[in-house]
Amino acid sequence: MLFLGKRIKIGTRGSKLALWQANLVKNKLRLFGINAEIVVIKTKGDLIKDKPLYSFGGKGLFIKEIENKLLQKEINIAVHSLKDMSVFDNSAFEYVFLKRDTHKDVLISHKGNLFDLPKGTRIGTTSLRRRSEIYKKREDLKFVDLRGNLDTRLKKLEDGEVDAIVVSKAGLLRLGLFNEHYMYDLDIVSSAGQGVISVEFLKDFEFKEYMYAMEDRQTRDCAEAERAYVKALNASCNYPIGAYAHYKNGRFCMSVMYGFVNDIKRILHYSLCADDTLNSKEVADKAAAYIKSKL
Repeated sequence: MLFLGKRIKIGTRGSKLALWQANLVKNKLRLFGINAEIVVIKTKGDLIKDKPLYSFGGKGLFIKEIENKLLQKEINIAVHSLKDMSVFDNSAFEYVFLKRDTHKDVLISHKGNLFDLPKGTRIGTTSLRRRSEIYKKREDLKFVDLRGNLDTRLKKLEDGEVDAIVVSKAGLLRLGLFNEHYMYDLDIVSSAGQGVISVEFLKDFEFKEYMYAMEDRQTRDCAEAERAYVKALNASCNYPIGAYAHYKNGRFCMSVMYGFVNDIKRILHYSLCADDTLNSKEVADKAAAYIKSKL
């Protein structure tokens, strides 16, 4: 029996979605004969309710405390939503990517889809990327800062604090909350790594071979390209930036966007597919070079 009967400790945030993801990893490890227990860790990001993350230091606020527990070996692995992780890697860690189910953003509103919404509709989102993409399609809508976990956002919508919210479709599907009657897929470029669950561990972790046994290779190719694009532009959640990579008929394709913090009306888009001479990293580099040429 692996770990000689000792349970491996999985660190995670305490939201319903985070726990669902940690339990998914726990169940996958059980298939290898590895018993695991889940350790809930409160992060600074969980304490910030309605302010934009970028005004407090960015997405790393969801990760730092958990990574510290890894470094202190109080936990063995950590489970994250990849989009919450910095693209600037810490050399102490390795991570694997589980198969992505969906990357999409969803508009949730009882007033209809994006193009049916009345003028002046209040949309709750602090994401600069989402605001920039939606504004490009509907300049007459109003944006309201809105943070919190998925349940919190849904409650604020039902309580009438906002008329619509924008969230990741993956979370809705995982918690069995997606309802096609008032939830609408958005045709916008998603955040790098959106919809991907990442398992993080120390480089010297004794059983990391089992972590890699859970990984989906195509998801890694896509997620690494998305993160490479963001990193090439030296960007973070302080920027309206997005990247989505996927395989289409065997070809590696990528769509990216770049907005401007001080000018919501200005946004750049670029899409390309690899030919036989380009690998996924080179596609990401080409996309970043194109955007840089337009700045």
